Amino acid sequence: MEKLPISVIIVAKNAEATIAECMSAVQKNKPFEIIVIDGNSTDRTIEISRRYTERIYSDEGKGLGYARQLGAEMANQEYIAYVDSHVILLGETALATMFTDFKNSDCVGINAKIAPNMKCSDYWEWGQYQHDLYSQFHGHRKNYFSTMAGLIRREIILKYGFNLSPKVHIDDLDMEFRLRRKGYRFGISSALFHNHYRTGFKWLFSHRFNHYGRPAAYYVHNWGIWHAYLWPPLVMLYWIGFSFLNGKPNLVPYFVTNGVSQTLGMLKGFVEILWESLRKSSSN
Repeated sequence: MEKLPISVIIVAKNAEATIAECMSAVQKNKPFEIIVIDGNSTDRTIEISRRYTERIYSDEGKGLGYARQLGAEMANQEYIAYVDSHVILLGETALATMFTDFKNSDCVGINAKIAPNMKCSDYWEWGQYQHDLYSQFHGHRKNYFSTMAGLIRREIILKYGFNLSPKVHIDDLDMEFRLRRKGYRFGISSALFHNHYRTGFKWLFSHRFNHYGRPAAYYVHNWGIWHAYLWPPLVMLYWIGFSFLNGKPNLVPYFVTNGVSQTLGMLKGFVEILWESLRKSSSN
């Protein structure tokens, strides 16, 4: 099989538990090249990555947006596939399917789907899985840009660029928002993938607090307050209602935890923004 005109970019940090399975699956899909952007890993991530590619670069600790932008700049192909280090493409034609679906659409980017019937090790992993599964087809996120397993033209990334601030963790949402303002659309491919979720209440709460809640404050500050999907309490209420209406009341504790942690993170983000504003005012 001829190699696909796709540069796969994998952003990884301390991903030794999943990086081999991730890269093996990508390699079997025969992209033109695989590029790893490492976030100063202290485990065996780089050592394992070298089994699959020589194209390994460091983001120098500058954050996800910087890492994904660097990957695009280092790529040699017209098309870029972002694949998270904890994502496993299913089958040896997943990338080819994404490429075909992309070419047959009028979208600027297209995403693979999370596979159904994934086995989960605990309630919190199951909650994350169900959340992502339903998000593919309901609400604002049913047509979205994702760096979890998504394909996009390289020229789009180079033209518009990721937000390079280390405070912006959900950088794909930032990119999506700006591209939607330009009239671009996104789609979902029939290709499938599995995601290795981190588990446990403590990890979920901390992750949602720091990586979703705090950045949401910066997005509201920059984009305006009239985007309901940026406000964790509103999103939480939506998903609680969705859970009851769809006969999934056992998802409510997950969505409450998810929403409360993000709300607290958002409050901290607003405090940080206020503090930065006061510091700038006092220095002028």
